Amino acid sequence: MNTQQIWRKNKRPIKPEDTVLLCFPFAGGGASAYYSWYDKLPEDIVLCPVQLPGREDRFKEPPYLSMDHLIEDLLPDIRQIPNNLILFGHSMGAKIAYEVEKRLEQEGKTSLHLIVSGNRPPHMPEPKPIHHLDDEAFRHALARFEGTPKEILENQDLFQFFLPMLRADFQMDEMYCEMEKTRLKCPILALGGEEDGEAVPEEIRLWEEYTGDTFSCRFFPGGHFFVWELEKEVLEIIRQNLLIQMEESYI
Repeated sequence: MNTQQIWRKNKRPIKPEDTVLLCFPFAGGGASAYYSWYDKLPEDIVLCPVQLPGREDRFKEPPYLSMDHLIEDLLPDIRQIPNNLILFGHSMGAKIAYEVEKRLEQEGKTSLHLIVSGNRPPHMPEPKPIHHLDDEAFRHALARFEGTPKEILENQDLFQFFLPMLRADFQMDEMYCEMEKTRLKCPILALGGEEDGEAVPEEIRLWEEYTGDTFSCRFFPGGHFFVWELEKEVLEIIRQNLLIQMEESYI
């Protein structure tokens, strides 16, 4: 089995001199959410959106219910990347990115940067979980995140088709909580939406407690999916941070 084709959706092969940007999806999202980024980053950065089971070209595979099980299966593929790593995750993806970095550092490898977006830090449990609701209540609750297309929410057949994956993602996301604050060795950039009711600025700033290196945060107009509402502005901030970290790695 070629795990690189399954997990990482990089558009071109990774060269030894490249920096690899791994992007982890939000609950219910797939690797395609990041495809528009391919041609908007410096040439020596290889974008690798991560495709989780249960969606898109992996829709026949059962989705994960446990963060621990996901990380255990995902790490062997990431370990194969010898290059400098930068981890990015939005919403649920921020938690995945943090857990990946934590495990990598336990093994002696530190990424250039961890970029967390639209999510409160790991010690803060989900105040309004929805994964346990019945189907109709769950469908109604999904609307508050604005990430599930209306075509799915308004079509019973489509909703039932995507329901197992959506419910699994929200269960994994909402059941994950780490009360012990592990201070990472890598710097952290935290991004947030000024009108995001799921992760308010005061919560986003608490990511500072998770690094022993530099911390910075930026906020953008918009709600939970500000990353795609203001893609150009967000990518510029990411690009600036990537270039800074890449320059420092050569000093």
